[in-house]
Amino acid sequence: MVKRLGIVLLLLPAITLYLLVSYLLGLWGWFDSLIVIAIAVAWAFLLFVYFVRLRAAEGFFDKANDPTATLTFTTEGVRTESDLGSSDLKWQVFDEILKFRDFWLLVYAKSGYMTLPVDQITPECSQFVDQQIASHRKVSVART
Repeated sequence: MVKRLGIVLLLLPAITLYLLVSYLLGLWGWFDSLIVIAIAVAWAFLLFVYFVRLRAAEGFFDKANDPTATLTFTTEGVRTESDLGSSDLKWQVFDEILKFRDFWLLVYAKSGYMTLPVDQITPECSQFVDQQIASHRKVSVART
């Protein structure tokens, strides 16, 4: 996750501390105001992207007669099937795995991802996914 978000995770606490100290010491200036505006715009953009992605995901459930998807893992890649269609992704397209407590995100193309609900895959399957991605790419596996 740190690799994905990069320097933002390092700079955000430092910038926040700087702004807090600047405000408390009465040194607030026009540059500080610009920083706050930039941070507010960045947060607004992130929230916009989040809600666009959420709406797109909900759109699947609105369109589908049967709101389930079947994932099939093979040595070739991952096949996703639903009543709306199917898609095949080869293991080489995946950049990394973001592992959360309840789900994994298989990240591809830097902004696309496939969600794997951890409670619905066997330990053998999760190990297979790990092995396939690791053997096809030099990826980072992030735990959060």
